[in-house]
Amino acid sequence: MDYQQTFEQIKSQFGSTCDLRTIELSIGGIESCFMFIDGYIDTLLFEENILKPLKNLSKTDMITLELLNKYTMMTTPVKEITDINQAVDLISSGEMILLADKSPCLFMYSEKKYQMRAVAEPPVSTVLRGPREGFVEDIKINMFLIRKRLASPKLTFELLNVGKYTKTKIAVCFLDGVAEQKIVDKIKKQISSINIDGIIESSYIARYLEENKLSLFSQVGSSEKPDIIVGKMLEGRVAIIVDGSPSVLTLPFILYENFQMSEDYYIKSYRASMIRCVRLFAVIFSILLPAIYVALQEHQYQLFPLKFLLSSLGSIYAIPLSPTLEMLLIMTIFEILNETSIRMPRYVSMALSVVGAIVLGEAAVSAGLFSISSVIIVAVSTVGIYCVPDEINSSNILRFVFVGIAGVLGLVGVILALVALIGYMCSINSYGTSFMAPYAPSIIHDWQDGVIKAQIEEFEERPLSLPTKNRTRQRPTHKDGKAGKDNSKSNKKPKK
Repeated sequence: MDYQQTFEQIKSQFGSTCDLRTIELSIGGIESCFMFIDGYIDTLLFEENILKPLKNLSKTDMITLELLNKYTMMTTPVKEITDINQAVDLISSGEMILLADKSPCLFMYSEKKYQMRAVAEPPVSTVLRGPREGFVEDIKINMFLIRKRLASPKLTFELLNVGKYTKTKIAVCFLDGVAEQKIVDKIKKQISSINIDGIIESSYIARYLEENKLSLFSQVGSSEKPDIIVGKMLEGRVAIIVDGSPSVLTLPFILYENFQMSEDYYIKSYRASMIRCVRLFAVIFSILLPAIYVALQEHQYQLFPLKFLLSSLGSIYAIPLSPTLEMLLIMTIFEILNETSIRMPRYVSMALSVVGAIVLGEAAVSAGLFSISSVIIVAVSTVGIYCVPDEINSSNILRFVFVGIAGVLGLVGVILALVALIGYMCSINSYGTSFMAPYAPSIIHDWQDGVIKAQIEEFEERPLSLPTKNRTRQRPTHKDGKAGKDNSKSNKKPKK
């Protein structure tokens, strides 16, 4: 391999970029050069462990792999690279390449050090009880956080690279012997078939993994907490870690996962069951409440309680807008205030939220633009949606859709739309799992972890809603304290 020609070929691939560093030196009397991207390399370790030993190397005829591994102190052994394009990709990803005259190949050193966010509690998934560690943007740290909790040789990571320019590392993670191999192979095939310039965040991968592309609902699970991901993997799911993203994806996915929080498994089942009922009620109530109010006010006002109707007549008779337009306008203003408070600096957004929600709301009611009852309805509905953060996007859209239907067709239209929505959700099937499991189809075995959560010692088998190789989660314990029979090879069909 011609030294000067190889040097020029690699340098030409990077054009005129200023962060490509080249350090030319003589190693044992042979002209050599290190090439790497500035900022990736730990310069102190590079000078102490690599440069200093190589500069003091006695005269040699040829630089070989054995020679470099002998005289340089590296935790990762030096590797031989024969392809120039591969060498360019390695330099781009933060590795060091050594070119040496008269050598038939190139050599790769790995001495990375770059700044990253510390492991901390995710801002969305806060808990009162339970682990507070959250994923970060580095794939190796995220893999370690999972490995720390699943210290098993059955834990398997398979690396893939996606993106023409970004070459983003993606790790498909699963428990061998628990996860269904067909699903693992299908996910790997889907990821390998992605042909795109770059992957910036895990949401890019989620869109390609969804089987129902036009669905309003997300069909890929996501979490920023290692304990949640490990819990899902123990049930037979597959995790997808994307370098540069703190959110780890999981498949297969069912809707009810969004109503389950990690804290549910660290507290008494009675309290967890009550909170789950509150979450479910809050989302349904938040979606339907504005629509029902509009339907009753526009078409079926006689269904209002008499006292409420009499008290509200004085506040709505002078409103210039129809109930439907009034409700849609208030909901739109609340959405604008929400987006503004999120995008603005923290302290400014707090003041803006107070001014928008209280001052503007009070002023609009006093001016006769909106009725106080409509403002309260939208405020309560908006608060309820945030009980389940993962369903905010779809719930907000459904609120607008239901209000529009209620304004045209009334309460009958709301009921028909709700039936159509439930039927559509029941028809969604992804990676061999029903979106509405374990209630459609009804799988009685999995109700133990549904709206009403059973005690943890009753979870003897993994969910029957998910395809898995091994159904046994724990061996049942008898009253005398002895463990029961292990049914790990059982393959029971779901009870419907």
